[in-house]
Amino acid sequence: MRLMIDFYQKHFKQKLFNKILMIYSLITIVSLATLSVFVFTYFSNNQMKKELDSNNHVLSSIGSYFDTRHAASQQIIQQIYQDGSSTLLDDALSFLKNNFSDYLDDRLTRFSDTGIRRRDVLSFLRIQLNTFSDIRTIGLYSSKKKFTLLLTKDTQNYYQVNGDLQTVLNQYVITPKSITTISNITNLTTLETDGNLIIDYNSDGIYRAFQNNWSEMKGYVLVLTPSGNVVFDSSNRYYGAKYPYLSQLNVPASIQQFEEPSYVNVQTTNRFGYWIVGVIPKNEMSASMVGLRNTLLFVTSLVIVAAMALTYFTIVNFSRRTRTVVRAMEKLRNGDLSVRITMEKEDELFQIADRFNHMTEDLTRYIDRVYVSEIRQKQAELVAFQAQIKPHFLYNTLEAIRMRALSYQAEDVGEMIYILSTLFRYSVRRDTIAPLENEIEYCSLYLDLFRIRYMQNFSYEIDIEPELMSLRVLKLSIQPIIENYIVHGLIMSRTDNRIWIQAVLEEDVLVITIKDNGSGIAPEKLEFVRQKLNTEVSDEAASQSIGLMNTHERIKICFGPAYGLHVESVPGQGTMVTMKIPASQGGELYA
Repeated sequence: MRLMIDFYQKHFKQKLFNKILMIYSLITIVSLATLSVFVFTYFSNNQMKKELDSNNHVLSSIGSYFDTRHAASQQIIQQIYQDGSSTLLDDALSFLKNNFSDYLDDRLTRFSDTGIRRRDVLSFLRIQLNTFSDIRTIGLYSSKKKFTLLLTKDTQNYYQVNGDLQTVLNQYVITPKSITTISNITNLTTLETDGNLIIDYNSDGIYRAFQNNWSEMKGYVLVLTPSGNVVFDSSNRYYGAKYPYLSQLNVPASIQQFEEPSYVNVQTTNRFGYWIVGVIPKNEMSASMVGLRNTLLFVTSLVIVAAMALTYFTIVNFSRRTRTVVRAMEKLRNGDLSVRITMEKEDELFQIADRFNHMTEDLTRYIDRVYVSEIRQKQAELVAFQAQIKPHFLYNTLEAIRMRALSYQAEDVGEMIYILSTLFRYSVRRDTIAPLENEIEYCSLYLDLFRIRYMQNFSYEIDIEPELMSLRVLKLSIQPIIENYIVHGLIMSRTDNRIWIQAVLEEDVLVITIKDNGSGIAPEKLEFVRQKLNTEVSDEAASQSIGLMNTHERIKICFGPAYGLHVESVPGQGTMVTMKIPASQGGELYA
């Protein structure tokens, strides 16, 4: 549950286009799936109806076959009765009333008395056997003499029996695949039935009744006697036994539970009274729909994928255009007023972009009117700060020259005055920003003054890579820090007074370090200095502290509150002042 909540919050809670994609995908999937189910159901019902109709057609063909065989039997018996001189009927009655030898004697006596050969019933039966190819056995049964004569295409058998007709049928005629007709042979004079005509058809002939439809038909076909005996079974599973599901054939339901759920067709409209049953297992019907089902699944899946892909790429396009607007707003929030949004399509996003562009233009014009005046005011303050530095510098420098002249009356006074004039020429320039190379040269000249002044007691070292010299820094920002050291940190009783100036580039920030080994700053005063550096400098404070705080304030005005000075000091060991300014900006805004 927690994973689902996390997934929702990450991918959907604040993702409008993901929500749209999910909702559209669900609608597409549900709609196409419903349509596919409807189509599958429609074609399944049509296929089932087609299969049941085909099965009914086969059953009707079998029923017609039985009617045809019954009609053939009636035709044969009618030929016996309809013979013009009734000699065929007389011969049949003679055969049924006598044993075989007496029958032959009777034929000879009649021939000798009349000179006319009487039609032979046995020959007639053989003709019928050859005429109807599906007659397996044809014969006569004598109910008085208790015998039967059975003819097949290859044999002729005469049996003396002790039982009735059914006994004869069961013993000599009927097989598991028999279709048997029994016709009475009646004496037209006495109206007594002297025997029966037996015709047994081979049930294999049923196959020919529907052989054109057999390969396409599903399931199997049964022919049952009213008592349930199996006359024909296309599946060859129930021959020689009663059909186990006979009782269920009378239940009016299209699906029955036989070996498995099955569709059932039943016909009894034939002259024999047989049940003709068509059974189609439900699984076979379903198997025929596998191809349709797979095709529908494939087509539906393909359409869903295509629809979702089209939706995805459309939404991705809108999302990309929306992200363009969001990124532009983010840049504007970070202070980039030059950002503009370009939209190629004239829709709602185009209108948003157009309103955004108008807003940024209006905002730029407003800033030009209102805030540029403030920037100019800050520049004036910088000039005022620099003006405060110059008199103080002049005072300290001239004092150093005076003390040097009074103490030594040395020839290097001329050199010091030359350096001083050079320093003045640099300081009176109106530039606010200068290359680091110029600022370091200025500091070197300034340090040379004091190196001459203190000779053996003072030295300095500058360690800056040449590639950093072209970076632009705030003019007169390093000299006040050096001056603080000389005024407050230099220990005259020592001969190893030393100051180091270093510069390194850390990502896009130029870090300048001024480190000395002077007297350091007491902890209480250091804390006071740090507090002053972290608060806005008033005019009174600026006038009282021309050095660190003035320089720190100038850096913040030029480059922003993220830059400035940081002071670290240990009493008796020295002080380190770190200056940080942006290397990429270079102060060009105020140059």
